[in-house]
Amino acid sequence: VAGMFGNVLNLRHLAQLIGNERPFYGLQARGLYGDHEPHATFEEMAVDYIKEMKTVQPEGPYIIGGFSGGGITAYEIARQLKAAGDTVAEVILLDTPLPYNDPLSSVDRMSIHWQRIQSKGLGYFAEWTKDRYQWELKKFRKRFQNVEEEGESPAEFKSGVMEVAFYNALAAYQIEPQDVSVKLFRPKLPVKYRLSGGRVANEDRQVIFEDNGWPRYIENFKVFEVPGNHDSMVLEPNVRVLATKMRECIDNADPKTK
Repeated sequence: VAGMFGNVLNLRHLAQLIGNERPFYGLQARGLYGDHEPHATFEEMAVDYIKEMKTVQPEGPYIIGGFSGGGITAYEIARQLKAAGDTVAEVILLDTPLPYNDPLSSVDRMSIHWQRIQSKGLGYFAEWTKDRYQWELKKFRKRFQNVEEEGESPAEFKSGVMEVAFYNALAAYQIEPQDVSVKLFRPKLPVKYRLSGGRVANEDRQVIFEDNGWPRYIENFKVFEVPGNHDSMVLEPNVRVLATKMRECIDNADPKTK
């Protein structure tokens, strides 16, 4: 399943490496091209994707995966398949976060400010004021400015529509625990700040976890660290390591190879 912006072609390197040995199907998000509206919810998306999946494989066991936000759709696909009596052999998440962020406490926010001061000195306050002003100005402009006025191309416009639809779906999604085998592949954690209780946060001040937080909902869960970052892990040359580890997981999950 494609990530937030819906373009499945960024997974073509992975498909070429794994698809030589087995069929590898990419699910292109509705609404990226043409006149169709994007799906409003992950549940709707999963229903349509399952219909497509069953045109090439009417029955399980299924091995389903998703990149970034697409992993949430894959998780919902697995839930709906299992509810309908189908077998899901494996769900593969490519650096997929939970559909929500853990909030920062006031202590954590102050700690982040202090760490920034230690790193940048007193000039941090001037930088923070400038960044805050630019953020407020950008937010104000967005209220009165449409995409065409900014001169974006049709393709970029659709990417913006897909992003808005994704975040709307994210806000509405209620994640449920599942009894399913899940493998998470992620790059090295981009730790920027140290928080209370041994927790850490990234540059965007989001709390991050070794397991992306998924064991709150899944017991049968394993993490694999791969080279690159969130985007480059699926691109050459990093994708070769990812493909090798994924292939081993797929073979172990596939009843035909056991």
